Amino acid sequence: MIDAPQDSRRRRRHRSARRRKRIAAVVLGGGTLLLLIGLWLAATRYLPALDEARTLRTDLLAMADRARAAGVNLDRPTLVQLQGELQTEDQRLADLRDLLASDPLVGLARAFPPSRDAIRGADAVVAAGGDLTGAAADGLTIAAQYVTIREAQAAAASGTGASTTGGGSALAGLVELMATSQSTVSAAIGALDQANLALAAAPANLPGLIADARNTMLAKIAEFGPPLKAYAHAAGILPEILGWNGPRRYLVLTQDPAELRPTGGFIGSFGIIAFDKGRITERHFQDVALLDLPRTYPFIAAPGPLSDYLLGPKLPFQLAESNWSPDFPTSAADAIRLYKNEGGTGQIDGVLGLTTYTIDQLLTLTGPITVPEYGATVASGETTLKVLQLTRAAQAPGQNRKAFLSTFADQLFSTLLSLPPQKWADLASQADLFRTQRLFTAWFTDPGAEAFTVGAGFDGAVLQSPGDYLYPVDSNVVPVSKLNAVTDRALDLSVQLDQYGNAHDNLDIAWTNQIQTDLGAPYRVLPTLQDLRVLGMYFRLLVPDRSRIGTVSGGSYQALTAPADIGTEAGREVFANYLRVPPGTTHLDYTWVSPYAADSADDGTFTYRLTIQKQPGLRAGPLHLTILLPPGAVLVDASAGLTVRGGTVTLDTTFDRDLVLAIRYRLPAATP
Repeated sequence: MIDAPQDSRRRRRHRSARRRKRIAAVVLGGGTLLLLIGLWLAATRYLPALDEARTLRTDLLAMADRARAAGVNLDRPTLVQLQGELQTEDQRLADLRDLLASDPLVGLARAFPPSRDAIRGADAVVAAGGDLTGAAADGLTIAAQYVTIREAQAAAASGTGASTTGGGSALAGLVELMATSQSTVSAAIGALDQANLALAAAPANLPGLIADARNTMLAKIAEFGPPLKAYAHAAGILPEILGWNGPRRYLVLTQDPAELRPTGGFIGSFGIIAFDKGRITERHFQDVALLDLPRTYPFIAAPGPLSDYLLGPKLPFQLAESNWSPDFPTSAADAIRLYKNEGGTGQIDGVLGLTTYTIDQLLTLTGPITVPEYGATVASGETTLKVLQLTRAAQAPGQNRKAFLSTFADQLFSTLLSLPPQKWADLASQADLFRTQRLFTAWFTDPGAEAFTVGAGFDGAVLQSPGDYLYPVDSNVVPVSKLNAVTDRALDLSVQLDQYGNAHDNLDIAWTNQIQTDLGAPYRVLPTLQDLRVLGMYFRLLVPDRSRIGTVSGGSYQALTAPADIGTEAGREVFANYLRVPPGTTHLDYTWVSPYAADSADDGTFTYRLTIQKQPGLRAGPLHLTILLPPGAVLVDASAGLTVRGGTVTLDTTFDRDLVLAIRYRLPAATP
């Protein structure tokens, strides 16, 4: 007989089991239904959204590539295409943003850890995408104004629009664009920064597509951010320099490197150029002698070496010799001071320095310049000789013999201001050459403008680089000649490092005066130069402060055994000698010690840095460098281009720009 309570328990267990089965069936069925719904949604909505996101990424990259390829050559068709594509991509982003914000399953996915980070990453990428398209829209707003300026210049250059000669409407338009677009540029920079913050806040581990999108955006921010910020910085300064907030007037030193002086050459002529809102309102050049003579102005004594080796004690410091300091800011301040002392009028807001080599480079852009009044055409590479030929004597009795320079400069400026837009990219590409080869230097009285010039590398100052340093500076003195045009200079520098980090330097300078060769033939026949064969040279070597001179040797007619002058200039120690350089090769040799030129690090290594500064106007010549490590030292690292053989590091190069290099080495372990 079955016990009633036991039977009751058995029935309850059966009922519970049936309920569990029904629940499991419902859950399984519901899960299957949800899976099927999810697969259907994925097929109909999410997978297309992913495809749309992939297409969006590809199209945005293509847009960025087209914009970069166009650069300053951006034209109207490309601009319109970019504007249309940006609108399309912005709408795609809006669709993705709506999907992430309103879709119920996306909202559900945000609540579950396995999918939460992916959704947050997608949020960040879409938000950053919106910021980037906003920045692109700001950029295209500025680009539209730029294209309008290009079109006006193209029309003027082709003769179908207003002429830009004289005032330079393209320059004025670009100045206005930079001055008035600063708020738009700031907005674009802010959008990039906001996008960067959004991407930085995204979870680290993201699915492939989202991670790829984030990384691509970060790469584009890194690519376009710095140039945009550089433009913003320039836009805050250049309009001011070019007279946006009031007229600006500059003294232009036109220097002749055939008669080399520290900042580029003898100032045989000078000019005044003035800007008002980007328009050139004053432009003229004249013979410096018309200001320097007669000497009825207050006497200012020249620097000692200039007086000793060129002017003599009775002649004053004057504009023609104002660039005696190799530090251009110092020479520029002297030029303004002497210009005013000699009766120069008007406000001077800065000084611009250029040489005939600068003009040669500009002529590669403009093509040859013809000056009909003188029956002369000047092409690139001919400026130095043609200017000498046309200015050594007056064309007519009583005429200013430098009058050609004013006419030629006016024609050159007019041609530059009228360059067709397709030449603008070439002009922009020359900026680095003008900087590295010291073809153009500038100094401004306004501290902000001067700071910008320093940052851009056009200040021409004596460098204050750490470590070892030398600046070999040639000055053409008595007997004054134009022989630097046919004189080459070679440098051979040997550096022995000791265990304390001192650099024992040995520099051999070799000048080769080629006046008697075929190279010198055109100069031998110049009026007033026929009998000059010897180059008078005052040589200065600027080295680190507290450097100790060792030996001096060399010379030509007279053996040199010690420096003629020792002093300091622009924070550097200076050793100097006067010598004559007859036809052929003349040497001068210095040895000195640069104290603690190598810095020690906590890891036991030493880093030796060397900077050799290039003088403006100097003909490029060979440089051979040898660096010897301390005995037993092992090289750890070296700048690109150096040749390493054991403890010896060498370099052979053409010295046409500043040389900056470094090596890192480790001393041998101390013997117990």
